[in-house]
Amino acid sequence: MSIDFYKEFGELGYLANYSNHGFYKDNVYYKTVEHFYQASKFDNKKIKEKIINCSTPKEASNIGRDRNNIRIANFKDIKLDVMYEGIYLKFTQNKDIRSKLIETRNNQIREMSVKESFWGIGPNLDGENHIGIILEKVRDQVKKDVLNNIINNCKNKKVYIIGHHKPDADSIFSAYILSNILKSLGIDAVFSVRDEELVDKELIDDYLKEDYEVIDDYNDKHFILVDHNNLDGIPKENVIGAIDHHRITNDVDELIEIEYASCLLLIYDLFKDIYKFDEKEKELIALSVLSDTEYLTSSRFTSEDQSLYKELNVSINENELRKKYFKTTDFSNNIKDNLYKDYKEYDFHNKHIKRSLIKSYSKDKDEYYDSYTNSMKSNIINLLIWCDYEKLITYFNYNGINLTYPSFTTSTYLILDYLEKQKYLSK
Repeated sequence: MSIDFYKEFGELGYLANYSNHGFYKDNVYYKTVEHFYQASKFDNKKIKEKIINCSTPKEASNIGRDRNNIRIANFKDIKLDVMYEGIYLKFTQNKDIRSKLIETRNNQIREMSVKESFWGIGPNLDGENHIGIILEKVRDQVKKDVLNNIINNCKNKKVYIIGHHKPDADSIFSAYILSNILKSLGIDAVFSVRDEELVDKELIDDYLKEDYEVIDDYNDKHFILVDHNNLDGIPKENVIGAIDHHRITNDVDELIEIEYASCLLLIYDLFKDIYKFDEKEKELIALSVLSDTEYLTSSRFTSEDQSLYKELNVSINENELRKKYFKTTDFSNNIKDNLYKDYKEYDFHNKHIKRSLIKSYSKDKDEYYDSYTNSMKSNIINLLIWCDYEKLITYFNYNGINLTYPSFTTSTYLILDYLEKQKYLSK
């Protein structure tokens, strides 16, 4: 899959050189990458200043392209380096779009200008696409920069590696293995949890015997967050960084957030070139993938995830593990208890979402779905996600409206995206 963008408008407009994301170079402020690139063509101070002061990138481009203005003699030889520098400065000095760029994973990026065969994809879609290539290189570098910033900021500190409340297998295993990685780098890292209301408790107890530290006082401590990137009560100044595989919240500055099957699979991909994972750790990574993809049934398990999962080369029986550890909702419990068993709150584009997730097979869905949706209002829940693991269908109810997701998923963020695109969140 490629990331295709054109011009500075829309969801992917931040990738364009015309996007309104300024930056400094040598104490000079450039409004856009285009201003920087065009100004870099000239030694003449008046022309440079005229370009820098242009109110729009289009005006800057027009002056820079004017052949009556004499360029630096070797500019043709250095233009790719100049463009790289401008794009790199743009993303390193604007952390919101830096996180968005990192979030594009390892996908190819294409600048879809049919009029530009050098910088873009060209009229026959076979152009050199140098803007896309540079964006991919910048993406790799800023990801390394963030990781290095997190690691360097841990030095000479005691750092608690901690996941979200009600930690599941992915959160627990991620905190454990990341603490091992940081210890190997000479960092005083502590494997921690926020509480002991463990999801996947049987799986965790069977496969992880190491002790963790329970943290209930977040003051005067330093943290790295795993499997979540919202502060959730932790003072921002105490958070060194976060690694997550869910949606960006902008709560944490030093963040690597990329959609992977599990947070621990992301950690594996980030560190596999500098850290030797032992067989036990690889097994925990595989188990985190199984538990976070509902044992490989979720659409979250992409082809790139599959390649990494196979790379682990762990000998486990997915079907036997699923039979032993995968639990659907126990409908002998009362409705309120089940609604709050897998309950989370989300702030999504100015909407506060109180979400409950139910797991069932088709017989239970047919029998109980209506009674659960009818109980949402009295239990102050506005989004109920109901996963049918027999038919592999995801049903959900948002504020009284029954809907079905186009494919099977357990991802709340995918459903929130769907609700937004279908305009339900604005109703």
